Amino acid sequence: MDQRTTLTLKRKTPQEAPQQPKKKNKADVHAKKKQHRIDRIAQHWTLFSEPEAKPLMIGIKEAMIAEVKEKGLDIPESHIKQGLRSYISRKAYLKALTLGGNRFDMYGQPNGEITPEQQAIAEKKLADWNKN
Repeated sequence: MDQRTTLTLKRKTPQEAPQQPKKKNKADVHAKKKQHRIDRIAQHWTLFSEPEAKPLMIGIKEAMIAEVKEKGLDIPESHIKQGLRSYISRKAYLKALTLGGNRFDMYGQPNGEITPEQQAIAEKKLADWNKN
């Protein structure tokens, strides 16, 4: 005898209902993507694997791209740009800028100073961030 599906207007109990996959929290997904981008550049440059954020030297993107070309490293320019964007858009990075002091190259060596103007800009961005 044929087994046909019987239509009913009754709701299924939670045990009978098919389980839908839970939606991922957008903030969690975004945070994971940012960290993944930073991890990609950390494979080549030690500064980005350190636990605390450090202010980056002016012109670090160009220096990193030049080094990739010079040494033939296997990392696309777009990954460098995305990784840097993710690194500097963190709250920890803004806090590091507000403290002043040295800027660092991709190997963690001091290279330049944070100006009072740059400190003030970072403080304003951090204050705006905390408002939201």
